[in-house]
Amino acid sequence: MEAVRLTGVMGARVDGIDVRTLDDEGLAELRALVCEHEVLVVSGQALTPYEQVEFSHRLGPAADSPFIEPSADHPEVIRVLKEAKDGNAFNFGGAWHSDFSFQPSPPSFTVLHAIDLPPWGGDTCFSSMTAAWDALPAQQKEDLLAYRGVHTARDAYSPRMQAVHSGLSGMNIVCDESAHDVTLHPLVRVHPETGRTVLFYNRAYVRDLVGPPDDEKKRLMEWLHLHTTDARFGYRHRWSPGDLVIWDNRSTQHYALNDYAGFRRELHRTTVAGETPIPA
Repeated sequence: MEAVRLTGVMGARVDGIDVRTLDDEGLAELRALVCEHEVLVVSGQALTPYEQVEFSHRLGPAADSPFIEPSADHPEVIRVLKEAKDGNAFNFGGAWHSDFSFQPSPPSFTVLHAIDLPPWGGDTCFSSMTAAWDALPAQQKEDLLAYRGVHTARDAYSPRMQAVHSGLSGMNIVCDESAHDVTLHPLVRVHPETGRTVLFYNRAYVRDLVGPPDDEKKRLMEWLHLHTTDARFGYRHRWSPGDLVIWDNRSTQHYALNDYAGFRRELHRTTVAGETPIPA
């Protein structure tokens, strides 16, 4: 299995395989590539929802996906869909985030399969939280090791956000009061498979910090957002038909661009359960 690097920081591409026919050795190699490169693009796939679920199950059990009604074709598949008639409605995934980091055990991998693409736009941007950590000076690393992030879905899925999500006619996203629940995770975690240190931060779900002085929190959180989403840590994926993109939520953030108003975009998403983050 030959992986071609896509940037000097993160991302790789594999051509000429069919994920449905991978033996155990091939699957282990693919998993290692995802963990190493953080985003892996597997080209030329043609999976039914059932086949995508079968493949995801080989990576691990399905993660719980709150607030989002799954596809009628399979209860573990989310149709990430924006119809042409939805115009300038909010794009699902249209803010920097790590999938469901507000859960006690956030997802490990996300698998996204391109089904129907606009003629342009709809790219997905990724950022490496491993590279973001590595770029910090030693003293700042020492300071951040003592902090925890307060993760919550309140500013994404609480009832006051319902009107935003209801702009997508092809998705049923049901906001509720459980979005106010709070989970604390270490701001700096150890990746359970690679052993690398990760700056586990995303502005969508980390809404407070435990550890820094109160008068420094707002400034630090804004700085963390700007630092972790800096272009030097990133990869921007331009989708092609049949792309299957697998990324590691434990060490990345991502952001779906909303620049294709008037066109249809559909991708199928499955999510693999993860572990409780281990502090560095």
